[in-house]
Amino acid sequence: MSRTAQAFALAAVALGSGCRRHGDTLRVSGTVEIRELQLAPLASGRLARLLKDEGDTVHRGDTIAVLEQPGLEALISQRRAQAEAAAARASEIAAAVADSQRAANDLRRAAPLHQSGVISEQQYENLGAAAVAAAARLQAVRAATGDSAAARAGLRATEAIREQLTVIAPEDGVVLTRFADPGEAVSAGVPVVSIGLVHRPWIRAYVGDRFIARLKVGQSITVRLDGYDRSFSGRIVEIGSRAEFTPRAALTERERADIVFGIKVETDSQDVGGRLKAGMPVTLEIELLS
Repeated sequence: MSRTAQAFALAAVALGSGCRRHGDTLRVSGTVEIRELQLAPLASGRLARLLKDEGDTVHRGDTIAVLEQPGLEALISQRRAQAEAAAARASEIAAAVADSQRAANDLRRAAPLHQSGVISEQQYENLGAAAVAAAARLQAVRAATGDSAAARAGLRATEAIREQLTVIAPEDGVVLTRFADPGEAVSAGVPVVSIGLVHRPWIRAYVGDRFIARLKVGQSITVRLDGYDRSFSGRIVEIGSRAEFTPRAALTERERADIVFGIKVETDSQDVGGRLKAGMPVTLEIELLS
């Protein structure tokens, strides 16, 4: 085959796979995508308030939805009262230690006096009974310390359930879909809304198998928008590890038969300035590596 025929065949393959090669620059058509996050509560409950609706802008840390469980607030109040009561009992331990030590010292000092007959048998027995009672009280108060820890743990557990009923936005974005309405019962892990991370768009494109070996992750590229003179900088962040056929959006049988590799491209968000929208077609200009 002559060089002219070889060049023609290579150009035909490039056009069939959606790629256009000019010298060492490959032009590829791509589509803007955005990540979508589905936000769900970690505990089951009834949707009491939905603070954001479809199309609303959200910021990281914003409250999206609040669920409720019947009787949860009453249970929290009960656990809090138990914890406070247990803490009050635990605070008595210092006084109980002092009483027990004083009663034990009184009994120890009274022993020689009892043997010498200075104090009566009844007085000595009373001192012994007081020492036993003080020691028992100290043991009971020390046991209350464990009860206080258990009560605090129970309170934290019920408060954690209340926190799991609040859905918080993890990133800036826009509400795309609402899956539930106020008053509906929502199970744990079932999405309430989905948000799109519109401030972090990325581009999906496909490169023919003849050119994929001349690309690398981290490689800088140029992104161009239709009808917009300015170009944007980007970089390849992912190259598909598995070959696939041209996506079904291809129109001809020849295009559907071509083998391609998907690539993922990210742009500088400050450079783009919100101009890239989901579904927007773009052109990528990639300098092929030697």
